[in-house]
Amino acid sequence: AMLAGRNVRGLDQTGLSQKAGPVMSDIRITTGDTVASNHANVSGVDCLLAFDLLVAAGDTNLADARADRTVVVASSALVPTGQMVTHPDLAAPTLTTLLDRVNAESRVVDNRHFDAAALADAVLGSTTTANVIVLGAAVQIGAIPVPPEAIERAIALNGVAVDTNLAAFRWGRAWADDPETVERAAGLPQTSRPETVDELIDRLADDLVGYQSAEYASRFRAVVADARHAERGVAPDSTRFTDAVARNLHKLMAYKDEYEVARLLLDDRARAGYEAVGGSATTITYHLHPPMLRAMGVNRKLKLRRSAVPALRVLRAAKGLRGTRGDPFRWAEVRRVERAMIPEYIDAVGRLQQRLGPDNLDDAVEIASLPDQVRGYEDLKLRRAAAYRAELTSRMA
Repeated sequence: AMLAGRNVRGLDQTGLSQKAGPVMSDIRITTGDTVASNHANVSGVDCLLAFDLLVAAGDTNLADARADRTVVVASSALVPTGQMVTHPDLAAPTLTTLLDRVNAESRVVDNRHFDAAALADAVLGSTTTANVIVLGAAVQIGAIPVPPEAIERAIALNGVAVDTNLAAFRWGRAWADDPETVERAAGLPQTSRPETVDELIDRLADDLVGYQSAEYASRFRAVVADARHAERGVAPDSTRFTDAVARNLHKLMAYKDEYEVARLLLDDRARAGYEAVGGSATTITYHLHPPMLRAMGVNRKLKLRRSAVPALRVLRAAKGLRGTRGDPFRWAEVRRVERAMIPEYIDAVGRLQQRLGPDNLDDAVEIASLPDQVRGYEDLKLRRAAAYRAELTSRMA
């Protein structure tokens, strides 16, 4: 390919070891008649676009970076590996750890990082264009020697979700120019400061209103308020216990049952995500395997298409039946366990608060965070729930 008298050579490498395979793309831009390998090598790289920071921070991908040459533009959103999904007890590297690795091999004062997935979701209703937002930021700061109009022309010629991708590219440029204004306009926590505990509580409570009701969210707020009062009494400057209780109680209260799955599938942001990939005329097929059908011996997923949307709307509207005698799904074992874990956790938090002190705050935070290990669906979730409940009982004793 030729770009304003420059040679452009590329190479895509697809791995198969995790997350269906990370992809590393090398792009070399040279001037004149220079012929060069299309593979990054020991001569170094000028710009590293880290769409997945966990992959970018690996030894292989940093091998050709240079502290006096390489500029890194990264999305800070963590994409879990296959091992993390199948083994939720594995601790993911912290953002600080990953950034430290990258910054040690690049021009740290010129690097940029931000949660491109969160920005894409906030301004475009889907995370599918996060990579294009990162590209826009890199072009805007001059890390990529390609004029913006050439990138936009390429997006138009590609012909896939053109308007959405153009918008994403421009949002990335705008973020690079004025991060605080863009993040404020998108309603995101400012990158210059973390989300406050008040913002966290409000966000999770608002989600529970949509999940069930305002009354349900008030129950959540009451438990968290008690935890916060107890923590302030023993460690006025700490919010770690409150944070752990808020996140993990929300996780237990917002379990993904049939009503919630219907709500999420019909969410406008989900539809925008489908259309960003396949266009406005895309056909959607939902592959679902409800526990009730599994219990009846149906061992395959159902394929539901557009004709199922009215039924999903009815199911979404019927969320008030959740957990009541009129709930047809309440007898499934996994649903009984999910409901039981909520009062068990609230009781445990109450007992932790009674014994909370400066010397055992760390232990209390660890115990309050135990529900995070309950992941997956059906049999997998039941096994992990059993392990969690056993550990909770042991730790409380």
